[in-house]
Amino acid sequence: MKIIILGIVLVVLIGSFNIQNSFGHEPDFAVSSTEDILKFCEFFYDEYQLLGAYDLFQQHQNYPNLRGCEILYKHVAWNSTHQARDIVLIAEIEKYLGTSDYIKERHLEHLGVIPEWIKREAQLWINDENQDSDFAYGIRALLESGVIKFNFTEETCYENKICVKEGNFIKYSYSDKYGNNESFKHTIKSIEDTNFTINDNENTVNNSEIMIEIEKISHEGRTKEGITLNSEGIIKTSECCQYYEYIIPLPINLGDSIPGNMKIVAETTYTINDQIRSSWLASDSTNQNIKIIDKKSGLVFSYKHHETKVLTVGEITKITDTNYFDVKYDMESHQTTIPKWWKITTSWLLNGNISETEYLLAIENLMSRNILRV
Repeated sequence: MKIIILGIVLVVLIGSFNIQNSFGHEPDFAVSSTEDILKFCEFFYDEYQLLGAYDLFQQHQNYPNLRGCEILYKHVAWNSTHQARDIVLIAEIEKYLGTSDYIKERHLEHLGVIPEWIKREAQLWINDENQDSDFAYGIRALLESGVIKFNFTEETCYENKICVKEGNFIKYSYSDKYGNNESFKHTIKSIEDTNFTINDNENTVNNSEIMIEIEKISHEGRTKEGITLNSEGIIKTSECCQYYEYIIPLPINLGDSIPGNMKIVAETTYTINDQIRSSWLASDSTNQNIKIIDKKSGLVFSYKHHETKVLTVGEITKITDTNYFDVKYDMESHQTTIPKWWKITTSWLLNGNISETEYLLAIENLMSRNILRV
């Protein structure tokens, strides 16, 4: 029942929406006190009587927490004409919310730490008394206030891991030594973390399974297949230690060895989608096999492969398109997605088992990999 009342206060930030409904009216006042909550519920009461709870909520989907008013509508004091009626209903609200200072606290523009009201609602969410959308509201408040320092312009990559997120695709053109051409597209279909832990202020993802769909187009037609690899880029096969060729685990530095018996030998640049990307040039001992690799993500831009020194023409693979660098985070572009196991991590925060810093870093980690969306 607590979530029903708690949710009502969210309307203050939703009030700027201009979605129309069949009654053609919207509340024109802010909700910043328990008195305002009562006024808000009174505003919609006639529609509640006419439509019923379900249709009312469907009619006003821009106010997803309107359903919280139902607890007041069903209270014995709602239809009372006693002069203490408002006092009783406001007391019912404050029974769950505390004082009106708690409501006002939700709308502070700048937050220095995780506020108590977010922790309170997180506890309700853990107890299944709160919905994902209500918990997400607190995360959005932390984002908008700058408490969560999310990188809005560059992909976040992690040490000794390949840098990918769900939905990434890479398109390549391929020519073999006989002049045959084909194109192929690799798409990251899913990333499943089988053991996510937080230790010593570091976020560690163990045994991740990355599912990649490979679509090939050649003169023989179109084919699709799938491969599975872990976060270090090792492909799951019956043979040991076959590495994925098109994304190299980070970090990469001059002189480093990379899979395929190749070494980073020089710096260069590569232009893709009108972006000039700082890159590494990798070569093997024969100087016949060469890769150009993006510095920040490990993405392979081109790969020239010669089987022997005798042949003057070898296999050439070049990138043609990708959404790999389209990483601007848009809070309005997707539906809320919160992994169920995140309740366990949140409980660690509330029980003092991890620090606020660890918790916020973990949120940034999940958001950067498109696992947590708010």
